Amino acid sequence: MNIVDETIYNLLNHLPKCSSSQSTNSKHYYRSIFASNVLQNFNKNKHSHRTMGLAVIPKPDPTHPLRRRQNYIELPKIIPFIRSHQMPPIPKVNQQDNKNHLEKSSKNFVEENINKIKNSLPICPRRYVVSDRKGNKFLIDGSGLQKDFIYKKNYGKIPHYLETRKIIHEQLHCNSEDNSMITLPPEERLSLINNLKDRYEDIFAEYQRLPLHLETISAIMKKTYLTNELVNIERDIDFLEKHQRIFIVNNYADIKKE
Repeated sequence: MNIVDETIYNLLNHLPKCSSSQSTNSKHYYRSIFASNVLQNFNKNKHSHRTMGLAVIPKPDPTHPLRRRQNYIELPKIIPFIRSHQMPPIPKVNQQDNKNHLEKSSKNFVEENINKIKNSLPICPRRYVVSDRKGNKFLIDGSGLQKDFIYKKNYGKIPHYLETRKIIHEQLHCNSEDNSMITLPPEERLSLINNLKDRYEDIFAEYQRLPLHLETISAIMKKTYLTNELVNIERDIDFLEKHQRIFIVNNYADIKKE
């Protein structure tokens, strides 16, 4: 082939030579025979616990078309409510009552308003005090510049709530006082204590004169009597010394007779 016969069209039949690595990677690479099964299992359990997004619904089968009334939801039957008792009838409107209500009253409101305005006192203008040269002002009432407090009607008098409280306290005090009960004077209380102590000494001296070995029944009974008396006197002395104010029933004899 001569150089003259060389044309550009001869290059169309020749492909560019590629390296061996590119040819092997593009055409001959390993593919597992279980790849489809692995991908299928992965997609099967991919959204098993999904709580968001659209639900995956299987597509309808074209071989089973939609039947008539297939998506119709049958609602429950409406049962009418039957009352167990009869309701009271609706009261009828009485035309005579309406006429009485619609009657005009004999009161003349116009004249009453005129008389009220005539007899009412005129409104006093509010008094202000100018505080500075710019014209700022404030009310004189309640500002402390006038002697309003000492000229009040109830100035220097006991408040009403204190008087009512005093009356209630006096009523309770009168109700609590009972003429049937009197307090024991302190002189009598001291004399009772001294007399009981003297009696205690006498009985204790008599108790000490008893023999150590008691043989007769009368001696045993006397010892028990003396011990009981000593115990009672000790209790009474302790009671009188502990309580400073002691109340006594005034008509104790009458109560005892009853």
